[in-house]
Amino acid sequence: MATIPRLMRKLGKKAYDVYIVGGYIRDRVLGREAKDYDFAVLGDAEEVAKLAAEVLGGKIVPFMAEKGTYRVLVGEEILDFTNLRGENIQQDLAHRDFTMNAMALRLKDYFEFEYIIDPFGGLEDIKSRKIKHVADYTFREDPLRALRAVRFAATYKFDIEEETKKKIKEEAHLLKNVAPERIMNEIFIIIKEKDSHKYLRIMEEMGLMENIFEEVARLKEVGKCYYQLVNSWIHSIRAVEEYENIINTMRFPKDVTDLLRDYLERPLSSENKVKDIIKLAILFHDIGKVESIYIDIENRLHFYNHEIKGAEMIKKMGTRMKIPRKEINLLKKLILYHKKPLDYYLEGVNNKTLFRFFYHLKDNVIGILLVSLADYTAARLSFGKVEDIPRYENFIIKLLRRYVEFKETEKPLLSPLDIILNFDVKDGKKLGQILYEIRKNRFYGEIKTKEDAIEFIKERMRVEKI
Repeated sequence: MATIPRLMRKLGKKAYDVYIVGGYIRDRVLGREAKDYDFAVLGDAEEVAKLAAEVLGGKIVPFMAEKGTYRVLVGEEILDFTNLRGENIQQDLAHRDFTMNAMALRLKDYFEFEYIIDPFGGLEDIKSRKIKHVADYTFREDPLRALRAVRFAATYKFDIEEETKKKIKEEAHLLKNVAPERIMNEIFIIIKEKDSHKYLRIMEEMGLMENIFEEVARLKEVGKCYYQLVNSWIHSIRAVEEYENIINTMRFPKDVTDLLRDYLERPLSSENKVKDIIKLAILFHDIGKVESIYIDIENRLHFYNHEIKGAEMIKKMGTRMKIPRKEINLLKKLILYHKKPLDYYLEGVNNKTLFRFFYHLKDNVIGILLVSLADYTAARLSFGKVEDIPRYENFIIKLLRRYVEFKETEKPLLSPLDIILNFDVKDGKKLGQILYEIRKNRFYGEIKTKEDAIEFIKERMRVEKI
């Protein structure tokens, strides 16, 4: 918090020509801590940025100099200095996105609320917890602001004003011109919220997603079928809601809960965690249905192998939207296998099948089981078949407990060195096969101790010599 006063003292008379603008004022009004500062400069923003870097012991880093913005890093704090747009601060604020961000304070007045420059009623809108666009051209200047409105609603738990919603809906098509990296950054911020399903519904209401993902418009055309009472997109949003209910309440045995939390909190290649990518996978788990429609002789819809087609489509979509490769690979697995648990539930499953499932997918089995549970729960709720849900939930818990048992077999009863020295196994492929078979039979419950493992190898060797 000492950054601004230090800057004021060092800038001297120049502080009259520098304004704190935007989110920093909003957050201070809300009583939130802020580490990012935006400054509008009447004059030379580059000169002020260099002076700020010098007096604060920071450094200038490349940012958006071509647009008149210069960034200074001071420890973990970010200071952006931008040349005023227009002849004065009021004209500059007219080009901000929302009224709560269209406020300014002359640096020399830091931080006296009565001197806040608020030409569009931002203070009142913050008090009313409203997100309101500044001008008729707000979204034409930067269409990404439509998503930012939802992001602010999710982050601050504000409501988007109705006229602003209407304007966003009218100009949602402009999002098609925005760089995919910028779009995905906003979407990931939104889905990180514990109750993101509420904001996905707001996005749906304003027609945003179908103007970002061409696949969404087609999903809306996929109507009800034997397993769904609503179109596939509405079902998918409801499935996200059920997933959030599942991971927010964690009604599982302790050993399962510990396993889930460890898996869900794992970081990926960006700032995303596994739990965020699972949410995105659920949102698009039915993406393959648009290319897998089959109508039988009784005029019923089927979507045979839609999970295979979905995995192909999510890879293309992820590449198009510049999603990191590690996240795309996880999305593909979750969508490709999301039907497996339900198949096991309906058809039955044995140890052999489960072991192969667990061994092939490892910890991503957890994500697949959660996707399946959310999918099934949403579908049964749509049909009013609430009584079916506890049975399937118990089945998923049973599989999760079996996976806990599978994880326990990761630590071998016999080390590779034990087997090499005691059984003269020198071939690496044969050694790997023995370790695999011991682990498999432990999972089956046929090997329980080190002695059992030794006897298993002895018998295997005896059979091989016959």
